[in-house]
Amino acid sequence: MLVTLAGLQLKWTGQLSRAQAEMMQNALSNSIRQFEQVIQREITYLMFRFQARPRGSLARRPQEYAADYDLWSQSTAYPGMLSRILFHSRVEDGPGVLMELPLGQTQLVPVAWDESMAEIRESLEPTGSSQGRALDPRPFSWVVFPEARALARPESLIAGFFRRGPGRGRQQSPSEHLILVVDWDYIDGTVLPDMIDRLFSGPGGRRLYEIAIAAGPEARFLYRSDPSIEASWLAAADSRRRFRLLRDPPPRGPASVDERRPGPQGDAQRGRAGGPGQGGRSSAMARFRVVVAGSEPAPSLVVAATHASGSLAGVVERQRTRNLATGSGVLVVLAGAMALLLVSARRAGQLATMQMEFIAGVTHELRTPLSVIRSVGENLADGVVQAEDQVRRYGELVRDQGSRLSQMVEKTLQFAALETGKRQFHLVSLDVTKAVCEALDAARPMIEQAGFVLERDDRRELPTVRADEGAVQQILANLLSNAVKYGQPGRWVRLETGVDKSGGSPGVQIRVRDGGRGIPASEARRVFDAYYRGAVAGEGNIQGSGLGLKLARDLAHGMGGALSFSSVPGSGTVFTLRLPAESGA
Repeated sequence: MLVTLAGLQLKWTGQLSRAQAEMMQNALSNSIRQFEQVIQREITYLMFRFQARPRGSLARRPQEYAADYDLWSQSTAYPGMLSRILFHSRVEDGPGVLMELPLGQTQLVPVAWDESMAEIRESLEPTGSSQGRALDPRPFSWVVFPEARALARPESLIAGFFRRGPGRGRQQSPSEHLILVVDWDYIDGTVLPDMIDRLFSGPGGRRLYEIAIAAGPEARFLYRSDPSIEASWLAAADSRRRFRLLRDPPPRGPASVDERRPGPQGDAQRGRAGGPGQGGRSSAMARFRVVVAGSEPAPSLVVAATHASGSLAGVVERQRTRNLATGSGVLVVLAGAMALLLVSARRAGQLATMQMEFIAGVTHELRTPLSVIRSVGENLADGVVQAEDQVRRYGELVRDQGSRLSQMVEKTLQFAALETGKRQFHLVSLDVTKAVCEALDAARPMIEQAGFVLERDDRRELPTVRADEGAVQQILANLLSNAVKYGQPGRWVRLETGVDKSGGSPGVQIRVRDGGRGIPASEARRVFDAYYRGAVAGEGNIQGSGLGLKLARDLAHGMGGALSFSSVPGSGTVFTLRLPAESGA
């Protein structure tokens, strides 16, 4: 099941990564297209607001220009994009006059030509060597001067065009042009970053992509979101889109006019214009023609974007890695849960087996004394035993076997009380030497009957301890009983006492040693488990319930002490009971 889930996870993660990559690529392409549309819209709206219309006298034109500027600046999102409004007037074969309308004012003032506007001056005031560069005089025509960063359109012949109509003879009149100069620093520092922040940012306004705008075949950068971006960056970008700032129209027929107009927020609708005009290629704009000065085609721009963290492919791959790691973590947890379930089931089976063995062992243990008591009772009842000494011996048998039954029942009840937390300890100041002597006196008949030699090393002075006397007696009885059961007949059982200072606080140690076969290393970790009995118990048919050591350790912990053991196979075992010394002792 885990292998199947891992395979499905790998497959689904791959499908998710491909879908995510496609979605992010489409979103990036849409953002670049919107970016192009916003740029086109802003330029179109500027041209539309200053489009040519029949004029009156020259004196009224400043007010009309000022009204056009006010309407445009109030409805555009970027009023700082326009830096100057110029007006040029020239009588044929005569000198030209350049005047400027300061922004927000209504009076023209004369100004001189700037060096950056040399291209415009040569077009408006052609000399003998530049006759071919004169501007197209037809109405509704805009000429773009990329180097000067300006737009120009004719003002002359507008009124005459509407009075006489197209195709009629011209009258001697001045050549007049409106020139709009854009502020490229404002565009570079405000307009483009604002557009990019709006179109290429994620939740919280954090920019997701690094953007660069380059112009011309030589990839001259117009804008870079990061100064470290170089020409090689363009080739490796996640998405690139090339477009003309002024689109070329289809090469057919005369210019047509689209009657749709831009809305007040600058949402210009593009119309279709006819073939190329003089001095460059024409472009389709709403209700006017646009040409680019010079013989080069309309400026070609490249917008390129790359994810801020490196690349879209890297982002998707990192997300795929995270998804795989998360899924693998879930699988690991699932595998762990399955392993725990299997271990728990196995332990439950082992526990059930040990419980059955416990029941069988306890039943056997109960059967022996009960059989003896029943047999003695029957003999006494039937009058088989008449002699006084035999009656006394039968009475001793009943007493011993009854005591054995009582101990077994008491041990089981104590274990149940400890497991349920109902066992109460009565801690008192206890003389260890006295408690050890009482435990040895109680166990001596059993030790001697089994043929063991009892050795003692408890003659030294010991501090008093805070302990439950009954619990201490129970622990020592269990340890001495086990030493006899699992030791070698004819050998010895040794009890030692001493002071222990290794735990940081003083205490008393009571050690019970035997000379048996010891505990194998494979069984050492289960010695204190309930119902557990080692292989020696089964091989030697040693009776017991498997609760003695478990009960002894729990009693020691309940008094604040500890019970541990060490064993060398073939050399016997030593159990050590440690009890904390009483304060001030």
